[in-house]
Amino acid sequence: MRIRPVLLVFAVVAGLCAATPAFAEPAEVEATVSPNEVQPGDTFTVTETVHNIHSFSILNPTIRVLSTPTNLTDYAELIGCAGAGVASCTTVDGPSGPVGYQAVLAEALSGFQPATATFTLRVKQNAADATHTLQAQLFGRNYGIFPVGFATLTVFTQADVAVGITATTKQSLLVPKIDVAVRITNKGPGKLRSAEVRGGLTPGLTANAGPGCTGGSVPVCAYGELAPGASATATFSVPLGLLHIGLPYQFSATRTASSPNDPNSANDSASATCKVLTPLLVSCG
Repeated sequence: MRIRPVLLVFAVVAGLCAATPAFAEPAEVEATVSPNEVQPGDTFTVTETVHNIHSFSILNPTIRVLSTPTNLTDYAELIGCAGAGVASCTTVDGPSGPVGYQAVLAEALSGFQPATATFTLRVKQNAADATHTLQAQLFGRNYGIFPVGFATLTVFTQADVAVGITATTKQSLLVPKIDVAVRITNKGPGKLRSAEVRGGLTPGLTANAGPGCTGGSVPVCAYGELAPGASATATFSVPLGLLHIGLPYQFSATRTASSPNDPNSANDSASATCKVLTPLLVSCG
């Protein structure tokens, strides 16, 4: 009977040990990228934190950002890097030349201490469409780890501009007219930076300028930045003239320029026609 308290103590200690979670060491590298979809000329940032999970100091430590399968230096240039304790930013050299970038810390990284660096990079103008795996690495004179993939970076160099056109009558006792709306949609995959669409009219007709479009016999409509999937509309109008009563009013719109490149010319044009029976009787379709 006297042994039971001892057994109880062992049971309680064993239970406490079993309930205590094991200590989880932090990851040696953690990193994020923003944004993860870019185009030539865009900037992006990589924020990387390294942890010395050992008791010894890491000498001449560097925080590195790399990529695979294409070297980061092939498609992105370093604008700068910053962080507490960062002394300088340099390239990482491989067997055949630069492969990535690194933040060089000013002092040794003491045992169990972290360090963070933020890299700002710009996509080169000659970068190709591709998806890259970004890698983070802690590397010093007496210790280092293999590069660790942490995110993907997708480079888009194209944006498909789809053109549409609609014509509607605007009845007025003074100057009846036809309003023409030229709508573009960015079908992607990249962001549209700008676009120009030229309008075509039945010979003899002249357009009045409207929001986003010039007037004249060849109106030009200009568009700014559009995200993938977004649309924008510009308009011009054409007065109804007595010389064209009974004749079709034909309108067209054609993409003549855009940035970045448009990979699909099949949807670059659209047209609409209105039949004018009298200045007050117009049908468009």
